[in-house]
Amino acid sequence: MNTQFLVANELAALLAAPIALLLGCFTTLKWKTRILVFGQIAAFCFAFFGLIWGLINPSIVPGSATLKYISLNLDIASCCLLTAITFIAAVVLSFSDRYLLGDANRLSFLRLLAFMSSCAALLSVSDSICLAFVCWNALSLGLWAIMRLHSESKEFSNVVLGYHLLSDLGLLAALILVISGTESTQFSNLSSASFSLTQTIDHSTSLLACLLLVLSFGIKSALFPFHRWLLATLNAPTPLSGFLHAGVVNVSAIMAWRLMPILHEQTEILLFWGLWSAVSAIVGTLSMSAQPDVKRKLVYSTAGQMGFMSLQCAVGAPGAAIFHLIAHGLFKCQMFLQSGSAVAEGLNSRKFAYGLQDGREGKGLRNSLIVVTSALAFVCFYTTCIDFDWTSLSAAITGAALLCAIPALDRVDLRSLCLFLLTTLLFGIATGFGRRFFEMLLPAEYAINEWLLPGFLLIALVLAFTLHLARRSSISRALYVHSLNGFYLGEVELSRK
Repeated sequence: MNTQFLVANELAALLAAPIALLLGCFTTLKWKTRILVFGQIAAFCFAFFGLIWGLINPSIVPGSATLKYISLNLDIASCCLLTAITFIAAVVLSFSDRYLLGDANRLSFLRLLAFMSSCAALLSVSDSICLAFVCWNALSLGLWAIMRLHSESKEFSNVVLGYHLLSDLGLLAALILVISGTESTQFSNLSSASFSLTQTIDHSTSLLACLLLVLSFGIKSALFPFHRWLLATLNAPTPLSGFLHAGVVNVSAIMAWRLMPILHEQTEILLFWGLWSAVSAIVGTLSMSAQPDVKRKLVYSTAGQMGFMSLQCAVGAPGAAIFHLIAHGLFKCQMFLQSGSAVAEGLNSRKFAYGLQDGREGKGLRNSLIVVTSALAFVCFYTTCIDFDWTSLSAAITGAALLCAIPALDRVDLRSLCLFLLTTLLFGIATGFGRRFFEMLLPAEYAINEWLLPGFLLIALVLAFTLHLARRSSISRALYVHSLNGFYLGEVELSRK
């Protein structure tokens, strides 16, 4: 009975938005947008109630629903993904309903956004390989169609579609090889059937399948240098950017989680993926730090974050990657939806900067010491009360180094700094418990090349301190120019267009 209630809620969450799309065709114009928004909110409510029911009843056996060739896997991890996706979609649709008020394409925009959210939600719980690919491709076509609604983004829609179709073709070829090798069309059977991929076909074919998977994931995740398609969406309406960065670029982590038994067979490909992801994370972060434009800064930030998420997938830590997916989606959606207030905040910051007194260097040094001391205190508490691992330790130290390198630290008063650090510490503790929860749900059964993650964080730490100490040198100034231009690989396709 408990399992049936969980399955019923998750199925209702999947069907609420499509039903609202259908009902909107038979109502007056006044109610069309309201029904779409209400349907998405209802989808989130059903998904949330199902998740809570699953958490308070840990004895529930993971449910499933099968209808001919459609198979769904409704475990707790999938319920978490479904809840996050429907919540982000409900927020973005509600925001879009007001943001596009008076726009001629408002209704079409909301419909396509609801369609894309339904595809992403279905992909997150799909156990069928074929259904997952259909949803993967539908996201590409939906993104192309929604960008063509507005003249500002219409001219770049073909650039975005070209990259996504390349990713789709690569995934299709890889899945054909996987299905022919394992003779299975369900993700849940891959763990027991993956051995046949290397026994029934030669090594080169298995290697090709994994390489195609990694390339497809890299393009969809906008890893460097395939982040060009993400830059092409800069002129799209802000609500689309919020959903795109929160629910489209990170779906590759879901597919990587499902296909990890296959990817684990080729350690060389995972090593290549990890190194590629690490480079993308560093390049994206450097480019983000030099951008003066808010939306461009967020785009490069996403490229860097997707590099880090892909690195977690490459080392065989799906729990950490899925947690990163959800956290980044919520954070980046909020950042995009409030990006319109960045101009006013920038004016206030400028006024504050003009009123500064002398002695900023001393204040900056004092604040840096406070940040480093707080980071060390957080590490001691974290390792004592929560858990110890080198990844968390490296992340805390790297975060402190990056924060100390921010110029704005020189003009922050002591009370604001302490309040910020207290909030950060509380959020860090909550993040630590959240990470442990997802690692219990999705243990790192396929952990490999584990040195990549702490190695990457160590390089980021050294780079942050080096740039901070040599920020007035000619090398630092040259690196700033290269970072400002996205290392000259971000505008090639757009300039041709």
